[in-house]
Amino acid sequence: MATQTANRDMHEKGTSLWADAWVRLKKNKLAVFGLSVIIVLIIITLLTPLIAPYGYEQQNLELGATPPSWAHWFGTDVFGRDLLTRVMYGGRVSLAVGLIATTVALVIGVAWGATAGYVGGRTDAIMMRIVDALYALPFIIFIILLMVVFGRSLLLLFLAIGAVEWLTMARIVRGQVLSIRNQEYIEAARSMGLSTPHILSRHVVPNALGPIIVYATLTVPQVMLLEAFLSFLGLGIQPPQSSWGVLISQGAEVMEDSPWLLIFPGLALSITLFALNFLGDGLRDALDPKASKD
Repeated sequence: MATQTANRDMHEKGTSLWADAWVRLKKNKLAVFGLSVIIVLIIITLLTPLIAPYGYEQQNLELGATPPSWAHWFGTDVFGRDLLTRVMYGGRVSLAVGLIATTVALVIGVAWGATAGYVGGRTDAIMMRIVDALYALPFIIFIILLMVVFGRSLLLLFLAIGAVEWLTMARIVRGQVLSIRNQEYIEAARSMGLSTPHILSRHVVPNALGPIIVYATLTVPQVMLLEAFLSFLGLGIQPPQSSWGVLISQGAEVMEDSPWLLIFPGLALSITLFALNFLGDGLRDALDPKASKD
Protein backbone atom coordinates (compact mmCIF):
# COMPACT_ATOMS: atom_id res chain seq x y z
CA MET A 1 0.00 0.00 0.00
CA ALA A 2 2.81 2.40 0.88
CA THR A 3 4.58 1.56 -2.40
CA GLN A 4 1.46 2.30 -4.45
CA THR A 5 1.05 5.62 -2.66
CA ALA A 6 4.68 6.60 -3.37
CA ASN A 7 4.34 5.70 -7.06
CA ARG A 8 1.11 7.70 -7.28
CA ASP A 9 2.83 10.73 -5.72
CA MET A 10 5.69 10.50 -8.21
CA HIS A 11 3.26 10.47 -11.13
CA GLU A 12 1.38 13.41 -9.69
CA LYS A 13 4.58 15.45 -9.36
CA GLY A 14 5.46 14.84 -13.01
CA THR A 15 8.82 15.59 -14.55
CA SER A 16 10.64 18.75 -15.59
CA LEU A 17 11.06 20.06 -19.13
CA TRP A 18 14.71 18.98 -19.15
CA ALA A 19 13.90 15.45 -17.92
CA ASP A 20 11.24 15.06 -20.61
CA ALA A 21 13.62 16.45 -23.23
CA TRP A 22 16.35 14.01 -22.23
CA VAL A 23 13.94 11.06 -22.51
CA ARG A 24 12.87 12.14 -26.00
CA LEU A 25 16.45 12.84 -27.06
CA LYS A 26 17.56 9.32 -26.09
CA LYS A 27 14.90 7.90 -28.41
CA ASN A 28 16.43 9.72 -31.39
CA LYS A 29 19.22 7.43 -32.59
CA LEU A 30 20.81 9.99 -34.91
CA ALA A 31 20.87 12.61 -32.15
CA VAL A 32 22.46 10.14 -29.73
CA PHE A 33 25.01 9.25 -32.41
CA GLY A 34 25.80 12.93 -32.97
CA LEU A 35 26.14 13.57 -29.24
CA SER A 36 28.41 10.53 -28.87
CA VAL A 37 30.64 11.69 -31.72
CA ILE A 38 30.97 15.19 -30.24
CA ILE A 39 31.81 13.79 -26.79
CA VAL A 40 34.45 11.46 -28.28
CA LEU A 41 35.97 14.31 -30.28
CA ILE A 42 36.13 16.54 -27.21
CA ILE A 43 37.79 13.77 -25.17
CA ILE A 44 40.33 13.08 -27.92
CA THR A 45 41.22 16.75 -28.29
CA LEU A 46 41.60 17.18 -24.53
CA LEU A 47 43.90 14.15 -24.33
CA THR A 48 45.82 14.97 -27.50
CA PRO A 49 49.11 15.89 -25.73
CA LEU A 50 49.05 12.47 -24.05
CA ILE A 51 47.98 10.26 -26.98
CA ALA A 52 49.41 12.03 -30.05
CA PRO A 53 51.87 9.65 -31.77
CA TYR A 54 54.42 12.39 -32.59
CA GLY A 55 55.34 15.89 -31.52
CA TYR A 56 53.25 18.66 -33.04
CA GLU A 57 56.25 20.46 -34.58
CA GLN A 58 58.38 17.36 -35.16
CA GLN A 59 59.69 17.52 -38.73
CA ASN A 60 61.44 15.10 -41.05
CA LEU A 61 62.42 17.04 -44.15
CA GLU A 62 63.98 13.95 -45.72
CA LEU A 63 60.67 12.11 -45.42
CA GLY A 64 58.59 14.92 -46.95
CA ALA A 65 54.98 14.30 -47.96
CA THR A 66 54.30 10.57 -47.84
CA PRO A 67 50.97 8.71 -48.09
CA PRO A 68 49.39 6.88 -45.12
CA SER A 69 51.42 4.00 -43.68
CA TRP A 70 51.71 1.99 -40.46
CA ALA A 71 54.18 4.55 -39.13
CA HIS A 72 51.98 7.52 -40.11
CA TRP A 73 48.31 6.54 -40.33
CA PHE A 74 47.24 9.80 -42.01
CA GLY A 75 50.51 10.29 -43.88
CA THR A 76 52.82 13.27 -43.53
CA ASP A 77 52.85 16.82 -44.90
CA VAL A 78 55.49 18.51 -47.05
CA PHE A 79 57.69 19.08 -43.98
CA GLY A 80 57.46 15.46 -42.89
CA ARG A 81 55.16 16.21 -39.97
CA ASP A 82 52.70 13.52 -38.92
CA LEU A 83 49.25 14.50 -40.22
CA LEU A 84 47.33 12.52 -37.60
CA THR A 85 49.05 14.52 -34.87
CA ARG A 86 48.32 17.80 -36.64
CA VAL A 87 44.67 16.86 -37.17
CA MET A 88 44.31 16.07 -33.47
CA TYR A 89 45.91 19.33 -32.40
CA GLY A 90 43.98 21.22 -35.07
CA GLY A 91 40.76 19.78 -33.66
CA ARG A 92 41.54 21.39 -30.31
CA VAL A 93 41.69 24.82 -31.92
CA SER A 94 38.71 24.31 -34.23
CA LEU A 95 36.41 23.01 -31.51
CA ALA A 96 37.57 25.72 -29.10
CA VAL A 97 36.88 28.42 -31.71
CA GLY A 98 33.49 26.92 -32.50
CA LEU A 99 32.33 26.46 -28.91
CA ILE A 100 33.70 29.65 -27.35
CA ALA A 101 32.73 31.96 -30.22
CA THR A 102 29.27 30.38 -30.39
CA THR A 103 28.84 30.86 -26.63
CA VAL A 104 29.73 34.54 -27.00
CA ALA A 105 27.25 34.91 -29.88
CA LEU A 106 24.61 33.00 -27.89
CA VAL A 107 24.88 35.17 -24.79
CA ILE A 108 24.82 38.48 -26.68
CA GLY A 109 22.21 37.42 -29.25
CA VAL A 110 19.77 35.89 -26.77
CA ALA A 111 19.96 38.84 -24.39
CA TRP A 112 19.56 41.40 -27.20
CA GLY A 113 16.85 39.61 -29.16
CA ALA A 114 14.78 38.60 -26.13
CA THR A 115 14.83 42.13 -24.72
CA ALA A 116 13.90 43.70 -28.04
CA GLY A 117 11.10 41.23 -28.74
CA TYR A 118 9.58 41.31 -25.26
CA VAL A 119 9.74 45.07 -24.60
CA GLY A 120 8.65 45.96 -28.13
CA GLY A 121 7.70 49.43 -29.29
CA ARG A 122 10.37 52.08 -29.76
CA THR A 123 12.93 50.04 -27.82
CA ASP A 124 12.49 47.15 -30.24
CA ALA A 125 12.76 49.45 -33.25
CA ILE A 126 15.96 51.10 -32.03
CA MET A 127 17.64 47.85 -31.03
CA MET A 128 16.88 46.12 -34.32
CA ARG A 129 17.98 49.14 -36.37
CA ILE A 130 21.32 48.84 -34.60
CA VAL A 131 21.44 45.20 -35.69
CA ASP A 132 20.63 46.23 -39.28
CA ALA A 133 23.38 48.86 -39.21
CA LEU A 134 25.93 46.31 -37.95
CA TYR A 135 24.82 43.89 -40.67
CA ALA A 136 25.74 46.52 -43.25
CA LEU A 137 29.34 46.69 -42.00
CA PRO A 138 31.80 44.23 -43.60
CA PHE A 139 32.64 41.83 -40.80
CA ILE A 140 36.22 41.47 -41.97
CA ILE A 141 36.86 45.19 -41.41
CA PHE A 142 35.41 44.93 -37.91
CA ILE A 143 37.70 42.02 -37.05
CA ILE A 144 40.74 43.79 -38.54
CA LEU A 145 40.00 46.83 -36.37
CA LEU A 146 39.78 44.66 -33.27
CA MET A 147 43.09 43.00 -34.15
CA VAL A 148 44.79 46.36 -34.73
CA VAL A 149 43.46 48.00 -31.56
CA PHE A 150 43.81 45.12 -29.10
CA GLY A 151 46.56 43.08 -30.69
CA ARG A 152 46.48 39.62 -32.26
CA SER A 153 45.68 36.72 -29.94
CA LEU A 154 43.70 33.49 -30.02
CA LEU A 155 41.28 34.67 -27.32
CA LEU A 156 40.59 37.89 -29.22
CA LEU A 157 39.84 35.81 -32.31
CA PHE A 158 37.21 33.89 -30.34
CA LEU A 159 35.62 37.10 -29.07
CA ALA A 160 35.78 38.85 -32.46
CA ILE A 161 34.03 36.01 -34.29
CA GLY A 162 31.41 35.73 -31.55
CA ALA A 163 30.83 39.49 -31.70
CA VAL A 164 30.03 39.14 -35.41
CA GLU A 165 27.86 36.00 -35.29
CA TRP A 166 25.39 37.24 -32.64
CA LEU A 167 23.41 39.36 -35.11
CA THR A 168 21.51 36.48 -36.70
CA MET A 169 20.97 34.91 -33.29
CA ALA A 170 19.36 38.15 -32.08
CA ARG A 171 16.91 38.14 -35.00
CA ILE A 172 15.96 34.50 -34.46
CA VAL A 173 15.39 35.02 -30.73
CA ARG A 174 13.37 38.19 -31.32
CA GLY A 175 11.09 36.36 -33.75
CA GLN A 176 10.47 33.57 -31.24
CA VAL A 177 9.82 36.00 -28.40
CA LEU A 178 7.32 37.98 -30.50
CA SER A 179 5.34 34.78 -31.05
CA ILE A 180 5.12 33.86 -27.35
CA ARG A 181 5.12 37.17 -25.43
CA ASN A 182 1.31 37.38 -25.48
CA GLN A 183 0.70 33.77 -24.45
CA GLU A 184 -1.47 33.09 -21.41
CA TYR A 185 1.38 32.02 -19.14
CA ILE A 186 3.28 35.23 -19.92
CA GLU A 187 0.18 37.30 -19.12
CA ALA A 188 -0.18 35.35 -15.88
CA ALA A 189 3.41 36.09 -14.93
CA ARG A 190 2.85 39.82 -15.60
CA SER A 191 -0.32 39.83 -13.50
CA MET A 192 1.67 38.36 -10.60
CA GLY A 193 3.94 41.40 -10.69
CA LEU A 194 7.07 39.55 -11.78
CA SER A 195 9.91 41.71 -13.12
CA THR A 196 10.85 41.78 -16.78
CA PRO A 197 14.26 40.07 -16.25
CA HIS A 198 12.53 37.32 -14.25
CA ILE A 199 9.90 36.74 -16.94
CA LEU A 200 12.55 36.69 -19.68
CA SER A 201 14.83 34.23 -17.87
CA ARG A 202 12.17 31.92 -16.42
CA HIS A 203 9.36 31.96 -18.97
CA VAL A 204 10.27 33.55 -22.30
CA VAL A 205 13.75 32.23 -23.09
CA PRO A 206 13.11 28.61 -21.92
CA ASN A 207 10.13 28.37 -24.28
CA ALA A 208 12.26 29.61 -27.18
CA LEU A 209 15.13 27.20 -26.49
CA GLY A 210 14.35 24.84 -29.39
CA PRO A 211 15.28 27.21 -32.25
CA ILE A 212 18.05 28.78 -30.15
CA ILE A 213 19.79 25.45 -29.53
CA VAL A 214 19.35 24.35 -33.14
CA TYR A 215 20.85 27.56 -34.49
CA ALA A 216 23.68 27.35 -31.94
CA THR A 217 24.62 23.88 -33.19
CA LEU A 218 24.64 25.23 -36.75
CA THR A 219 26.70 28.24 -35.71
CA VAL A 220 29.58 26.07 -34.47
CA PRO A 221 30.53 24.73 -37.94
CA GLN A 222 29.84 28.15 -39.45
CA VAL A 223 32.32 29.67 -37.01
CA MET A 224 34.86 26.98 -37.87
CA LEU A 225 34.62 27.88 -41.56
CA LEU A 226 34.88 31.58 -40.75
CA GLU A 227 38.03 30.91 -38.73
CA ALA A 228 39.49 29.02 -41.70
CA PHE A 229 38.78 31.98 -43.99
CA LEU A 230 40.41 34.41 -41.56
CA SER A 231 43.44 32.15 -41.19
CA PHE A 232 43.76 31.99 -44.97
CA LEU A 233 43.93 35.80 -44.99
CA GLY A 234 46.56 35.76 -42.24
CA LEU A 235 44.19 37.11 -39.56
CA GLY A 236 43.37 33.90 -37.75
CA ILE A 237 45.43 31.00 -36.47
CA GLN A 238 49.12 31.69 -36.92
CA PRO A 239 51.93 29.12 -37.45
CA PRO A 240 53.02 26.93 -35.88
CA GLN A 241 49.46 26.55 -34.54
CA SER A 242 46.90 25.04 -36.86
CA SER A 243 43.23 24.11 -37.18
CA TRP A 244 41.14 21.90 -39.41
CA GLY A 245 40.35 24.86 -41.63
CA VAL A 246 44.01 25.75 -42.03
CA LEU A 247 44.91 22.12 -42.77
CA ILE A 248 42.17 21.95 -45.40
CA SER A 249 43.43 25.15 -47.01
CA GLN A 250 46.98 23.82 -47.05
CA GLY A 251 45.84 20.45 -48.38
CA ALA A 252 43.84 22.06 -51.18
CA GLU A 253 47.04 23.64 -52.52
CA VAL A 254 48.69 20.22 -53.05
CA MET A 255 45.62 18.01 -53.49
CA GLU A 256 46.75 16.73 -56.90
CA ASP A 257 50.08 15.43 -55.59
CA SER A 258 49.15 14.68 -51.97
CA PRO A 259 45.36 14.20 -51.72
CA TRP A 260 45.55 12.75 -48.18
CA LEU A 261 46.51 16.19 -46.87
CA LEU A 262 43.02 17.36 -47.88
CA ILE A 263 41.02 14.18 -47.31
CA PHE A 264 41.72 13.55 -43.61
CA PRO A 265 41.21 17.10 -42.28
CA GLY A 266 38.14 17.34 -44.52
CA LEU A 267 36.76 14.10 -43.07
CA ALA A 268 37.34 15.33 -39.52
CA LEU A 269 35.47 18.57 -40.21
CA SER A 270 32.69 16.80 -42.16
CA ILE A 271 32.06 14.24 -39.42
CA THR A 272 31.85 17.07 -36.90
CA LEU A 273 29.39 18.98 -39.08
CA PHE A 274 27.14 15.93 -39.50
CA ALA A 275 27.26 15.17 -35.77
CA LEU A 276 26.32 18.75 -34.88
CA ASN A 277 23.45 18.73 -37.37
CA PHE A 278 22.09 15.41 -36.07
CA LEU A 279 22.36 16.68 -32.50
CA GLY A 280 20.72 19.99 -33.42
CA ASP A 281 17.75 18.28 -35.06
CA GLY A 282 17.33 15.98 -32.07
CA LEU A 283 17.49 18.87 -29.61
CA ARG A 284 14.95 20.82 -31.65
CA ASP A 285 12.45 17.99 -31.33
CA ALA A 286 13.28 17.21 -27.71
CA LEU A 287 13.01 20.82 -26.51
CA ASP A 288 9.79 21.58 -28.38
CA PRO A 289 7.26 22.53 -25.66
CA LYS A 290 4.42 21.13 -27.78
CA ALA A 291 6.11 17.72 -27.87
CA SER A 292 6.00 17.50 -24.08
CA LYS A 293 2.22 17.43 -24.26
CA ASP A 294 2.15 14.40 -26.54
